[in-house]
Amino acid sequence: MGVRLAAVHQIPYSQRVGPYHFQMIQAKLSGPVQPITGYNLQPFYTRHQQWMTDLADSLSHLYRYTAELNQAAGKFDASRPQSVLYARLALSSRPDTLQAKAGAKAKPGRHQVEVARLASPQVTIGMSAENSGPSPVSAGLHSFTLTAQGQEKLLTVLVSSADTHEQALRRIAGAIQQSDSGVTSVIEYQGAASRLVLRSLRSGSDQGFALADRDGSLVRALGLDRIARVAEDAAFAVDGMWSSSPGNQVELMEQVTATLLQPGKVVLQIEPDLDGIVAAARDWVDRFNRLHRFLEGRPQMLMGYLSETLQDISLEARAKLGDFGLRATADRSLELDEEWLRHALERDYPHFVEKASDLSRLIIEMTGAWRSTPPSQLTGLTEEKPYGSPSPSFLPRQFFKQAVYTGLLVNQLW
Repeated sequence: MGVRLAAVHQIPYSQRVGPYHFQMIQAKLSGPVQPITGYNLQPFYTRHQQWMTDLADSLSHLYRYTAELNQAAGKFDASRPQSVLYARLALSSRPDTLQAKAGAKAKPGRHQVEVARLASPQVTIGMSAENSGPSPVSAGLHSFTLTAQGQEKLLTVLVSSADTHEQALRRIAGAIQQSDSGVTSVIEYQGAASRLVLRSLRSGSDQGFALADRDGSLVRALGLDRIARVAEDAAFAVDGMWSSSPGNQVELMEQVTATLLQPGKVVLQIEPDLDGIVAAARDWVDRFNRLHRFLEGRPQMLMGYLSETLQDISLEARAKLGDFGLRATADRSLELDEEWLRHALERDYPHFVEKASDLSRLIIEMTGAWRSTPPSQLTGLTEEKPYGSPSPSFLPRQFFKQAVYTGLLVNQLW
């Protein structure tokens, strides 16, 4: 059956275009003047996806650069025990006599140190004989005592008539090593001859030891009852005050330790680590400028108040540390005169500690909060924004919403 046309009605042009025209005005878009029968949002989806990728990348860099700036600034916070402000150097006038290390917060100053005696272990050296010749120790079972650190141990050694001097020494050295008495025994070779050398494992006057025959004559035959060097404590003085130590690693004063190498007199200078401070200041300025350049290069992605915060910090840095070589440039980045800083530190270090610590806490307070701030307040993604008028980055989402609502083809450049 055929289709029959019942009636033909003419729809006025205004009724056909009016709804689209009204919605285009609402979206503030300029559009076609003819009715739209179809649309394709693929170009917009592609651009929108790229925009979201750029936004995520911007936030990632913002968080990382801010965290690294806070880390660099935190090195100048005097409330932190490991602050670079407390780093110290210990400079010895005679490193071959004494080497020292200063810990955090060591009091700067100049000290006279005298090393009178080094700490030493006890050494006992036996008699030497030809390696392949007969042993001075008679054949048979020998027992002897080894007394060390208040404990006496009985040791036994069997020497065969066929043993050479070297073989007998190996038996004796093994027995002493296995006694676990804090005494080490080694065979010292001198050409074709050898001898037994006993040494306490640690130095100090309480590390002495003694050997005595119980059955047989092993100790006397090898001369192990004669001490070549007694165990002694180290003796040293700091600014005229004498002290002793069982070892050569000593504490000279609070937070200052030293290694005694030989007797002698030394001038020891304790001072702030200026090289470390200059390097830390350089690192802080570099990280500040990196974040500053990043924010200046992303004006359409991130809120303007972030750059304004850095500008305020730049002005504060110049006000607090201008006398120490820190300057703000025309674009509010920072410059550091390292030579000026070094000379200023030598002249007035306490003042630098105070001002640098104040600036460090200010930076952490003003920028540290960004890491816990919702992304919407950093990028302007909300309509209820507490900071000024919508930024350009706010527009793409609005275009997208309006395009979906009206069914318009969107090919807008942002």
